[in-house]
Amino acid sequence: MMLMRAILLVSMLSSSVALAGCERSKPPLAPVVADSLQVVRVVALDVREPSDLCLDRDGVHWWTVSDNTGLVYKLRLSDCAVVGTLSYHGVDPEGIWQDPADGTLYVTEEKTREIVHMDSTGKILSKVSVAGLGGDANSGLEGITSGPVTGSFFLTQEKRPARIVEADTAGNVLALHNVTYVGDLSGVTHDPRTGQLVVVSDESRKVCWTTLAGELVSARSIPVTKAEGVAIDTTRSRVYVVSDREEKFYEFRLP
Repeated sequence: MMLMRAILLVSMLSSSVALAGCERSKPPLAPVVADSLQVVRVVALDVREPSDLCLDRDGVHWWTVSDNTGLVYKLRLSDCAVVGTLSYHGVDPEGIWQDPADGTLYVTEEKTREIVHMDSTGKILSKVSVAGLGGDANSGLEGITSGPVTGSFFLTQEKRPARIVEADTAGNVLALHNVTYVGDLSGVTHDPRTGQLVVVSDESRKVCWTTLAGELVSARSIPVTKAEGVAIDTTRSRVYVVSDREEKFYEFRLP
């Protein structure tokens, strides 16, 4: 009887260890990849080759830049009409972000790899260079946003390699996160609901939610040719994307 109990105990312990081993060896959960974002409306823009966008802190306007004219445009959210342009004239502006605290704007210049800080009239307040990115001049800085928790900038380098760049306000690179789940990166914003970054890919036609380290969390496809910017509107539960080639504004439901 004692021998039988001993054999039973050893068998139970072996099973427990085996189960525990199985739990430890489980692969990590795969990112959630859904089908597509639902289109709400598409509006033609009176802006040549718009690149990137950000919402104005008033909630009723938005901003974009044109790498064709080099100008910064302010538009109404309701009908996407241009209500003003700034005095700033860039070389190759690709990204734009507004600081909600003071309303000033930050614009990325792709070829010179600079972040230009300006007031709401377009007067330049400062410029900083972001060095050490590598790649050619046409694969430089694209989108720009800021993380409320870190206080640093998150930028996208388009490709060769495609990556998310974290930099401080002086332009010093704090981290580089290479991205392989899309063909390129053409814009970035911050999702205040989740604390995650949201990036858009022109080549892959996708909007992706990622960690601050660039790890993929989820992705949605979009029917947009040459998507060049993305913004999140939590008040209206919307995702906004602009098309450089089509010169259109796309509004999607926020999943």
